[in-house]
Amino acid sequence: MNQYVYYDESYMTNWISDEISLALTNFLQSKGFSVLNADELAEMMRQSVDEDRCWESLVVFSRDVVPETVCHSSTPSTLIRDYLDCGGTIVWLGDVPFYYRGHGPSSSKRLEEKIKQADPSERGSLLRELREVRDEKDRFALEVKLRGCFNALGVVSVFLEHPASKVRITGAGRDLGLRSSWYSVRPILIRGSNLRKKKPVALATIKPRYMMPFERHVLDEKKEKRLSLNIIDLLSKIIGLIPAMITMATALYFLLAGSAASLVMTFLGVSAALLSAYVTYWFFWSRATYAGAWFKNFDRRYPHSGFYRLWDFRLHRVTQNAMEELLNVIQNITQRLSQDATRNP
Repeated sequence: MNQYVYYDESYMTNWISDEISLALTNFLQSKGFSVLNADELAEMMRQSVDEDRCWESLVVFSRDVVPETVCHSSTPSTLIRDYLDCGGTIVWLGDVPFYYRGHGPSSSKRLEEKIKQADPSERGSLLRELREVRDEKDRFALEVKLRGCFNALGVVSVFLEHPASKVRITGAGRDLGLRSSWYSVRPILIRGSNLRKKKPVALATIKPRYMMPFERHVLDEKKEKRLSLNIIDLLSKIIGLIPAMITMATALYFLLAGSAASLVMTFLGVSAALLSAYVTYWFFWSRATYAGAWFKNFDRRYPHSGFYRLWDFRLHRVTQNAMEELLNVIQNITQRLSQDATRNP
């Protein structure tokens, strides 16, 4: 199994600082990982896809801005998605996956020239489409927002308002080696319970009090709409009970009016059936789970390959114990990938 860590200081990073990114890279390199820059990462993925050998490799992103060498657009038609579809494995940390798309120095100049050469009437819409972000080192990235994660990976990421909620490690997460919990701020929405075998698989879940799932831009001012999950959860329970309560009230009315016992029992039976159906529906379908760590498979031939998302918070520091835990998780993933390869010679 080929193990890589992506690190390229000429490309921007966001919630993982340069210092922490370098510390993670040096730690993994000391454990036998090969370091790839943006161009080398693209070459490795391209060759793996062409030879249908993506299942032989795993890549840890020590920087949480995807380089445009492997993700040129916010669609599934990208090299990094081809790599996942072909059995490749990625471990992602930090900010929302693909929220930003990093560009190197030469690419930045090409985009600037494209904007300069654009027709004046189209320049405004082009600038709005290409929302650029620059850091203190003048490194350049495009702000793709949540559609980057949704279009490329098919998951719905949400913003959580502070105070953030602490994750609960699931059984799947413990089996993978997750031990330490954290405060989640960029989870994804998973509908239904694990009994329905919905994908992706939640490795750490939370029950947030508030979320900010969408944004509205008015000129240059960003306004965030807040939804109280407590109120939504309460309304979902009350609204579902209304038909059962109406039927029960009707049965009580007929009982007090001296109607036939069979009619009263019929309405009571219907009320009980509606109530049971609602409880079953809410438990197995309507109840929402938010995952601060998750895994999604893209190639059924190798069921343990795919996208592993961990640590959905801003990494202001990383301890030796945290890096050891991360290494343990990666080793468990690698072991499972080796078992998949044995079943698919």
